[in-house]
Amino acid sequence: MYAETGDDMNMRRVVAWIVITFVFAGIIFTSAVVLTKGHINLGNLNKITGVIRQSGDKTHDCVEVPDRIINAQEILVNSDESNPARAVSCWGDSMIEGVGNGEAYILTKAGRVDISEYTTPYTLGKLTGLETFNFGVSGEMSYEIARRAGGLKMYTDRDIYITDYADSDVCLVDDVGNPVYMFDFSGYGIEYNEFPDTVYINGVLCQINKKISIDDEDWADNRYSEFDMEDYEIGIRICNTEENAGYRYMYIPEGTVVTPKAAYEHRNDILVLEMGSNGGWEDYDELIAQYRAIIEYTGCTEYIIVGDTDDPGTSMAEGVVQEEDDYIGTQETTWEKALREAFGEHFLNTRVYLIENGLNDCGLRVSNMDRIYAELGFISTKLRFDWTHFNSYGYYSKGLALYKKGVELGYWE
Repeated sequence: MYAETGDDMNMRRVVAWIVITFVFAGIIFTSAVVLTKGHINLGNLNKITGVIRQSGDKTHDCVEVPDRIINAQEILVNSDESNPARAVSCWGDSMIEGVGNGEAYILTKAGRVDISEYTTPYTLGKLTGLETFNFGVSGEMSYEIARRAGGLKMYTDRDIYITDYADSDVCLVDDVGNPVYMFDFSGYGIEYNEFPDTVYINGVLCQINKKISIDDEDWADNRYSEFDMEDYEIGIRICNTEENAGYRYMYIPEGTVVTPKAAYEHRNDILVLEMGSNGGWEDYDELIAQYRAIIEYTGCTEYIIVGDTDDPGTSMAEGVVQEEDDYIGTQETTWEKALREAFGEHFLNTRVYLIENGLNDCGLRVSNMDRIYAELGFISTKLRFDWTHFNSYGYYSKGLALYKKGVELGYWE
């Protein structure tokens, strides 16, 4: 028979201690979850588990992604079905712009697809085959987005004559006479635009020349608080373009509407609208009125209102339609309820969609911790870049949600 040595006994003790340690760790973790039932929040969950960052399956060769992909499981090789006569305009803040996108991969039947740097508008364009514009600007408040999109109006504050060779001084004001300033009056944000700081007045493209009295950084910090009306004065002239041939001068009376170039040139597009997470509204009625102003300006009947995706309790969606316990899960927040009641089938409850489908859309494993997050109403951290923004997985799934909503509404097939 084999005689057990001292080394063998020591090894058995080590193995036994390892097993005991794992058992006790499991008991402690389970107890922590049970004992905190009804009081679990994002903070103590992160203390227990840490934030998981998923970089995706890298074990397969990447396949070429054509101009149009159908969904997370199939790829349409022939992209000639795209319709260039239609376009989609996505208006919003950093969640539309795509802050936080990075390296990501999804595994499809055709192979591993690289979706690194995908944003929601880019994903939507891939899925629909339609030209899709990203008019997201980080940090913007709802009224700023609504103004860029043409819903909230700007007006001239005086009578002026403008020419194509010299600036005329004017101040642009809103409905109640407050001065208006924009980082780029064209409203194009990160999208390419040959003519920055341009607007349309009576159908004529005009160039705005901002004066040095307001620095963009100062404006971001102070908005209206530390400037006089004179600080907002701008120079304006007729833009010297081929389309403006024949316009050498114009008389512009006080109160004439001035429209950002992006809003004017994309007023016939299908609309995707997401705003409000940075503020710019006092109550849901005001936010809804801003949405409606954009829709009314365009006359568009094909639009999607995108619900907020911050975790309940961390944004303006703190109120929830559930009073018996602390769990919201996939029930509506008061914000989601207000938008659904206002816009009906045009509203996409994006938070709930991502909880229910986000990980599966991207081929990511659903863990027990993801299920706990879902019970609380939180989106998986595997889809997030930080506490509010998504990574490319999150933006891809959000784009897929918009694609499905558009199919439901008959905007594309």
